[in-house]
Amino acid sequence: MNIRVLERSLAILAFMAEERRLIGVTEIAEATDLSKSTVHRILSTFREKNVVLRDEGGRYQVGPAVLLWADAYRRSSGLAEIARPFMRRLWEETHETVHLFIYENGKAFYLDKLDSPHPVGMRSRIGAPLSLYSTSGGRAILAALPEAEMDAYLSRTTLERRTSATVTDPEALRRILDDVRRNGWAEENQENEEGIRCIGAAVRSLDGTPAGAVSITAPAYRMSDERARSLCERVRSTAEGISRELGYRG
Repeated sequence: MNIRVLERSLAILAFMAEERRLIGVTEIAEATDLSKSTVHRILSTFREKNVVLRDEGGRYQVGPAVLLWADAYRRSSGLAEIARPFMRRLWEETHETVHLFIYENGKAFYLDKLDSPHPVGMRSRIGAPLSLYSTSGGRAILAALPEAEMDAYLSRTTLERRTSATVTDPEALRRILDDVRRNGWAEENQENEEGIRCIGAAVRSLDGTPAGAVSITAPAYRMSDERARSLCERVRSTAEGISRELGYRG
């Protein structure tokens, strides 16, 4: 498989994973700017390997082989398995959505989640990238980075407005990160997604660098200032427990 075919194949899988529904060849072709014949050829190969499944109407969805890849990554990182008992305890105490993120090579991704039992929660997808500047988990990671690495991130990143509340001034964000460093937890209130409020804390590796973060997420109407304050220490304690399991003793 040459590089161009690989890029096209990944584009198709990325679109299908994002949509999370049965999709026809025509829609995939339009979304990925590929010809229908190219899409059909790639999907046929994927189907043989159970990477995608096709229904009787000729529509496709991501198949079970992808689950094996995801599980292999999660197991290789070790973080998901170590963090699960701590996440479960936080979930049982709060009954809100608990997320785990992994940080590698300057980027963070959703690694695991426990959904809130409430009918109104947050839409999130395992494997999706995490915004570092506008989320509580991302800010917790940024604040845990060595200063030079944090400065490099801020110098190369455009702080785009995701909601009307998003902090887009680099100096204002630096002040927020200073507070995160002092407190041991980060917060964002409807800055990444309207109506959603989050509290996060960094999970540290043996050497103290961020391995990722853990956060709790709830609709803003269910997360008053008073409740947010009561949850900050729980989130920080959860992150510290996971960090200790990873060998961190700071």
